[in-house]
Amino acid sequence: MQFVAALEALSNQITWLFTDNKGSEALVSLLEKLAADYSMCSKIYLTWDALGMHSSRMVRSWISNHNNQQASPTIEIVPLPANSQFLNVIEAVFCGMKRAVICNSNYASAREMQDAMARHFEERNRYYQENPKRAGNKIWDREKFNLEKLAGGLYKKM
Repeated sequence: MQFVAALEALSNQITWLFTDNKGSEALVSLLEKLAADYSMCSKIYLTWDALGMHSSRMVRSWISNHNNQQASPTIEIVPLPANSQFLNVIEAVFCGMKRAVICNSNYASAREMQDAMARHFEERNRYYQENPKRAGNKIWDREKFNLEKLAGGLYKKM
């Protein structure tokens, strides 16, 4: 079982999947979900670090085919600089989940751990729906434009 996720920066909401697919196939499954969830947008921007599957032939091909079909939304990748994992805001979210759910745990099965991870992200999403706060504001608060007027985040409506 593979876990993949994306973080919407302005709403601080996590989209995640558990899938039987591995590596690049799992990422394509997430891209399909994001494209469906954000079909009302004309474009989504994804910021990615240098993880190998982010630039795999399969993922690049899927994005190219998706964009060439004039499907909405088109997907644009904004790669983070090499050796800058600290800029990838979702890494802090994963670290928090690992501390809260995985460390010092003793789950009877992989399914039990997946259920605990899903509960964690559901509770996290609910918290940020009730207490709105952008993800990564240590970085984004330095921007010179009004983020409150943007329609989305890492994959924003254009």
